[in-house]
Amino acid sequence: MFYKRLIILAFFMLFFGCGSSDLDTSVDVDVNVINELTEVPPLNSLSMSLNPLSKNAQTTFEQHIKNGIYLRSQDNMINETLALSPQPIPIEASADSSTKNFSSTNSQEVGVAEGDRIKYDGQYLFIANNQYDFYTFTEEGISGDEQNKTSVRVMRRKSDGTIEAHTDIIINESKANDINGLYLNNGTLAVLSSIYSYTDDVFTSNIVADQFFPMKEKFNLTIVDVNDPLNAAVTSSFTADGYVINSRRVGNVLYIISSYSPTVDGLSYVESDEDKLANYKLINNLTIEQILPKYTDINGIEQPLVSASNCYIPENATEKDGFDGIVTLTAIDISNPENMVSACINSQASGLYATPASIYLYGTDYQYADGQNAETSIIHKFSVDSLNINYQASATLQGRFNWQMSNLRFSEQQSFLRVVTTSGDRRQGFKHQLNVLTQNGNELSLIAQLPNDVNSKPIGKVNGDGIVQEDIKAVRFYENNAYIVTFLVTDPLYVISLTDNTAPKIIGELEIPGYSAYLHPISDSLLLGIGQNVDANRLAPVIDINDDGSVNADDSSPIIEGAKVSLFDISDLTNPQEISSLVYENSYTPVEHDYHALTYLLSETGEHRFSLPIERWATTRIIGEGDQRYNVWSPENFLALIEVSSSDASATLIDKGKVKAENNNNDKYNYISGWNDRAVLHNNDIYYVHGNDVWRSDWQNPDQTTGPF
Repeated sequence: MFYKRLIILAFFMLFFGCGSSDLDTSVDVDVNVINELTEVPPLNSLSMSLNPLSKNAQTTFEQHIKNGIYLRSQDNMINETLALSPQPIPIEASADSSTKNFSSTNSQEVGVAEGDRIKYDGQYLFIANNQYDFYTFTEEGISGDEQNKTSVRVMRRKSDGTIEAHTDIIINESKANDINGLYLNNGTLAVLSSIYSYTDDVFTSNIVADQFFPMKEKFNLTIVDVNDPLNAAVTSSFTADGYVINSRRVGNVLYIISSYSPTVDGLSYVESDEDKLANYKLINNLTIEQILPKYTDINGIEQPLVSASNCYIPENATEKDGFDGIVTLTAIDISNPENMVSACINSQASGLYATPASIYLYGTDYQYADGQNAETSIIHKFSVDSLNINYQASATLQGRFNWQMSNLRFSEQQSFLRVVTTSGDRRQGFKHQLNVLTQNGNELSLIAQLPNDVNSKPIGKVNGDGIVQEDIKAVRFYENNAYIVTFLVTDPLYVISLTDNTAPKIIGELEIPGYSAYLHPISDSLLLGIGQNVDANRLAPVIDINDDGSVNADDSSPIIEGAKVSLFDISDLTNPQEISSLVYENSYTPVEHDYHALTYLLSETGEHRFSLPIERWATTRIIGEGDQRYNVWSPENFLALIEVSSSDASATLIDKGKVKAENNNNDKYNYISGWNDRAVLHNNDIYYVHGNDVWRSDWQNPDQTTGPF
């Protein structure tokens, strides 16, 4: 029996190509060999690879992913290291706002459009009617109701600036659809949405992958001809396996980055060798087509979303390695949706940074050992040209990118990629680094870092214990400079010169109360910061539990006092100054978490106009009498209007007032949050979107507000 086992395993290893470097990754696993096995072949532990990718590794894509599915089944679904969540979807390029009399969605890169919940073409405003919860506040308490159907609301702007409801475009009858991005280009509306299907028994041992990812997620792309919105027609629709990590549009081509983890019916967590072998055989008897993500077109025809022959695995992967996650890059010509091309990586990613010619996928492997966090990040670069997607190179960096607006930590300039990473924590000390990489073969080689031996000053102030306790709140690259905000009690703004990408250095620094969570370049002389104002003299205790269970009573945090908008003079990079600021007390703005909530328009007379939603909770009335009197709290939502008077260092911030989201009809529902509030500026007209309603006002007379519509 032992001799027979050796023969079978030898054939098994020979088939999977040990030592080979030119295998076709589309070759199927020989199920006859698999079914003869008497034990599971030795496999390495499930892990997220931090290596460059290849189509010609020492094992096939098919075996690598099947090994990953099996290893996941033995992991008992507990593996936080690999539990990477999708990033909030950022949102359409506003680079051409200076050439139009109306605003478009704020974005990161010129020439790269991003999906948002609203789109506007100068006449029609498209609003994603997501599955919001609506609440009305009464003396009896709070009652709620839900919308039906997934739809896009269309508003029409008349020649006199007034706005009216025009039509609703039904995208899906299901309430489980959640629109997470609209794209509008040349009369074509692309609607990208998630489809959730919750499982009731997520902790049973029936389907292992379902337990790790408790939702069998799908996403939908619907293409709508909106040249005449009143007669809008769905021209194409695709429903695919997985969830959307992010998306971008360059010209007519929409790039969708999605993640998928295969599920296997009948696969369960087991402990005996016999049952483990049964699981292994069950997985390996599947065809690769049964494992890969699929999509269903508008005619109900199911097809593979990606081919195994166009998938990449780590170049050092062997027949003993495996990973069960698939990240797919899909390019679709929205003017001709039948033109669709996909590539995939058998790895994991949590974020996306894109330029017109490149897509960078990135993620972080989180390990915890000996009381220390060890975070290592991976970046994969792909070149994109219309429907052509080609893998280029990868890089490994120590540290993480953090979760909030992490794409702003990236910047591509010519042949250089600049990216900011963070290691450590407040107690042990942070280590923030600016890294400069350039492509060398299939590697993104590190050619410079800051701090370095020549410029050793840390990014972030050093305390009395010699460590940096300030975390990064904001990063923004602009031309040859990087601007980084760190914060603990006050806000240091660092100016880093990248005139020579091989020798980055800190050339300027400013310390002020509060912090900026988002930085918006206006000109070579001006930088706008949006965040929170704090009182450095008022500190609140922070609950910080040490490893031994004791409470660190010395930790404290400044009192946050409200949303703050700062205007910085950066005309002298060595001496940045805050020249003007506005504070909205006891409030926050969604711009702190999603820069697409900020709206910008350069006026015909040269002023820079900004609007940002503000939310705060306040006592609106008191009900009851005597000891039974209660304060009724409700949100106050409004759109703050700010003007920057010029583009040079003589500019100042001007508070132009606010547009209030108020309902005159007591029967009208209120929205529980303003997180997804948006606005459009068109000449002097203001259109404020709160929930699914629209208020109209005038830049010169914002108190004259009409709505909701």
